[in-house]
Amino acid sequence: MEQRDWMRLGLVQDTPVVKDMEGTLGQMERYAAEAGRSGRQVNLLAYPELYVTGYYPEYWERRPTPQDELDWLARMQEVAAREDLFIVFGHPSYRAQTVEHGTSRYGVEMAGDGRDMPLYNAASLVSPQGLVGTYAKVHLFGSEAESFVPGDVFPVWQTPWGKLAVQICFDVEFPEGARIAGLHGAQIILFPADNMHPFGPWHRTFTAARALENGVFAATVNRLGPEFDTDFCGGSCCMHPNGEWLIEAQPDAGLFVCDIDVNDLADRDATVDYYRLRRPNLYRDLVK
Repeated sequence: MEQRDWMRLGLVQDTPVVKDMEGTLGQMERYAAEAGRSGRQVNLLAYPELYVTGYYPEYWERRPTPQDELDWLARMQEVAAREDLFIVFGHPSYRAQTVEHGTSRYGVEMAGDGRDMPLYNAASLVSPQGLVGTYAKVHLFGSEAESFVPGDVFPVWQTPWGKLAVQICFDVEFPEGARIAGLHGAQIILFPADNMHPFGPWHRTFTAARALENGVFAATVNRLGPEFDTDFCGGSCCMHPNGEWLIEAQPDAGLFVCDIDVNDLADRDATVDYYRLRRPNLYRDLVK
């Protein structure tokens, strides 16, 4: 894969069409057209957590089937090819990458409605050529464990702009996942999120911390608007590892864009090269 140094990142901050997966997918396609080759020429476009269905399973249009997931992935791949960009989007998944399953089972026929299969809160990275991988959220928040099985691996995927890790929402509040991704070479960590009031400022603080402590570009793409009695707060953001905000979205719907130069990572001050200065032999209590 040819390495490129410069990437344009696009974060979609909006409200999915609740109880209408087709309506939401249509909205996603419109944003992709705005971002793509005839629009703002974004290279990597990201949507929030569980965007296709909405956040709360009890209010989904219906429980998605394994075939629904294959259809979403195929449709997003078609959009990625048409608009010449990579796409990250949150969705329920039956075939996320886990230690148990090894790799995502894209294209494998899986019969039935999925009711007897583990369901993950997941996010997929899709390229113009197809699925790159699907991450399963490791740290489940609140009542999510009633509907989803937690993931158990922090994958890092190669892209034309370097190595990318995708983790989801509450994962950003645990430094271990981002550190593992960084130790495996991640240069960009993207967090699709469904963060709600009153926690609005939190994900900004954690996004900044993950960027600074790991020397990576870190971005959170957070959804917006009400879903029944929850108000999702937007505030999508992207931080440069030097501490500069590249995106600071207000609570407005739209496509927010910044440019990332991965060459900047090579210029990091050696006095804050935390990987080199780590003392892992002293950290054993962290895994007790």
